[in-house]
Amino acid sequence: MLRSAALSAGDLVVEVGCGTGRMTLPLAAMTPARLVGVDPETRMLEVARAKDDVGRVEWARGTAYRLPVGDGEAALVVMVMVVHLLRQRVRAFAEARRVCRPGGRLSVWTFTPRHVDEFYLNEYFPSIPAIDRPRFPPVATLTAELRRAGFTRIGVEVTEDRRTMGIAEVVDRVRGRYISTLSMLPPLEYRLGLQRLEEALAADRSVTMSQRSEWALLTAEK
Repeated sequence: MLRSAALSAGDLVVEVGCGTGRMTLPLAAMTPARLVGVDPETRMLEVARAKDDVGRVEWARGTAYRLPVGDGEAALVVMVMVVHLLRQRVRAFAEARRVCRPGGRLSVWTFTPRHVDEFYLNEYFPSIPAIDRPRFPPVATLTAELRRAGFTRIGVEVTEDRRTMGIAEVVDRVRGRYISTLSMLPPLEYRLGLQRLEEALAADRSVTMSQRSEWALLTAEK
């Protein structure tokens, strides 16, 4: 993404929904461009700012619908795992386009519907696919919405990664509700699914689980 954007020291990169800077700080280490991390949560920004020892990133409060950036200032706008949180995707894409300079790009990373349908926790929490299918739309839907927002020359790449986790790590993740979907489950379903995982952990700590993630990476040019 950074190579294709061909960024220089005078360019501006805006990450929308930067959270605690988990991706923003590695981005800052990989490019000479200026970075602005935007998030609506003040507490998230405080954590991110504390991790930014050299003050490499400007951390700013804002939303995907109202970015604290002027018209045409950004060479690259990044939305990583943000689309599923947006109630008005076209509006957010149009706002990203507003802050892009001519020839600037929006890069969107999200999961595909296939990822949702094959998610490794579906067996334990059957409502996950029903909750997440509307939040992770097909690539064709996102492409059409980007065009409605005014973007052209939209590129799409679908890629995957796989990892194996011990049952203890999986239980810790679920206990911490590491994905927002877990907080949207019916309370009883969440408790019963977690109980099943905890019972598997108690029976055999050597059990492993495989997760296959399928990503859609969309790049749209102004």
